[in-house]
Amino acid sequence: GPVWPNPPWSTFILRKLLENPTFRQTFVNRFADHLNVSFSEARVMNNIDYIYRMLEDDMPRHLQRWRLSESKWQREVQTMREFALKRPRYMRMHLMERFETGGLRGLRLTASQGGMVLLNNHVEVRGAGINGQYFENLPVVLKAVPDYGYRFSHWEGMDANATLRDIYLELQSKQTTVRAVFEKYAHPLVDKVMINEVSPLNKQAGDWLELFNLTNQKVSLDGWILTDNKNEFVFPPISLAPNDYLVVCQDASKFSKSYPEAYNVIDGLGFGLNKRQETLRLFSRLGAAVDSFSYELPPTDSTFSLSLLLPTLDNGDTDNWEFRMGLGSPNAPNPYYVESRIRAVQEGWIQIGVAGGVLLLGILLLILRSRGIL
Repeated sequence: GPVWPNPPWSTFILRKLLENPTFRQTFVNRFADHLNVSFSEARVMNNIDYIYRMLEDDMPRHLQRWRLSESKWQREVQTMREFALKRPRYMRMHLMERFETGGLRGLRLTASQGGMVLLNNHVEVRGAGINGQYFENLPVVLKAVPDYGYRFSHWEGMDANATLRDIYLELQSKQTTVRAVFEKYAHPLVDKVMINEVSPLNKQAGDWLELFNLTNQKVSLDGWILTDNKNEFVFPPISLAPNDYLVVCQDASKFSKSYPEAYNVIDGLGFGLNKRQETLRLFSRLGAAVDSFSYELPPTDSTFSLSLLLPTLDNGDTDNWEFRMGLGSPNAPNPYYVESRIRAVQEGWIQIGVAGGVLLLGILLLILRSRGIL
């Protein structure tokens, strides 16, 4: 600005947001993420070369048809390659001048087998990881996310907070190397404490989900963590009774108006559930994975719920879930489970009735035979 192509009205929202220190730090770190990954020199060069090879066989005919110069085309492609190689360096210079980020700092981030690191709530880092550049005055956010069958052990490359799963890492040295270490671990409550029902588009009550304890013991959820792809919810000191349900919602007072019979509800869920595509994960206090559920749905604007058909089924298999229109059944058995129990009772009574009829017919035949009628 202040004139074309950036008149003041077109930049107003961004300028105001950048006055907020938290947004400013997130903005710059997200910019750095993209420079290190999405628009890294190697990735952009590979894309240019891929398109070049795809067009190369057709270009002679194209150039001849429009009387164009092959040498000029080659120069333009080379200009793109040069731009790809130099642009990240210039963008980092612009960021440093505008936001007082301090000097550039190198970060090499890797992860052992058994998990990944979520960098700045954005970049998923596995295995050999990422070797990028960030800034001295802006700490990066690291979250260790274990796979099933593993738990987070510690960070290599740092002394303080080496066992914390989530850390803010200040980059004071010119180059920092950090590795997340995971170890094999089978949590005893895997497939026992599970996500049982999800309501991601509930305009009346707000978004909510339900956990179920399949065990015969009370389970303490104090310090457990529920996450989606970007956010997390830490459970307060609370326990889940045997074979019982717990609802986690956004606003308990709003929720209770729609579900007055719900009896075990906690609120404070600070993020909504995506109505189209979502991955929800449940971690124990020490960061071991306990449960995970992913879904991908067609568009809808009506209230609906996703419910596990039976509590004994694998909730990681989408075939074991049912899509139902309506408000759902928090703090109660899921509809299919109730229906299956009713059907089982009905079938039982039918079998009893058939058996009783056969028995009665047998007795009647014996009586008739004893009297010489048969």
